[in-house]
Amino acid sequence: MAPLQTLLSTIGITAAAAFSPAHIQQHTQRTHSLSPLCSDKGGGSAIAAPKTKTVTTTVTKQKQKQEQKKKYQPSDPDLYKQEDFEDAPMFRLFLIGDEGYDQQHVVTRLVEIVEDCSEDNAADYFKAAYQGGEAFMGKYPREIAETYAEQLTRSDPIIFMDVRDDKD
Repeated sequence: MAPLQTLLSTIGITAAAAFSPAHIQQHTQRTHSLSPLCSDKGGGSAIAAPKTKTVTTTVTKQKQKQEQKKKYQPSDPDLYKQEDFEDAPMFRLFLIGDEGYDQQHVVTRLVEIVEDCSEDNAADYFKAAYQGGEAFMGKYPREIAETYAEQLTRSDPIIFMDVRDDKD
């Protein structure tokens, strides 16, 4: 048992010496002398200059005048392209004369249906159709002329109309 006591006492002395204030003080002094980061001056170490140098060169290009093409958006009108629109082919509208017509009825229906027809014009058309067999009422696009003729033909009593091509 004696060697055990000797061993424990040796460990106790070394442990006491290791944690004694004198040993800690010596250790801190060494740290202060070795590390500039923990110095009493309060600063840290300076940033070291890099060993390699970086050279920055700026290249400037002179502006050259170039004629750039204008980009058109789909919503922009195309100003350079002029489309040629053809006029609609015109058709002649005729009032066909009939002895069974009532003048007041024909004049009233012509004024109601044909847009550019006044009562005076309608009366003139009726007289011309009654005397000559037909009266020329005007030139209209095909759809409009056919619409007028169809509406007048559907009236009761019927009013006869004719639509002819303008080239005839």
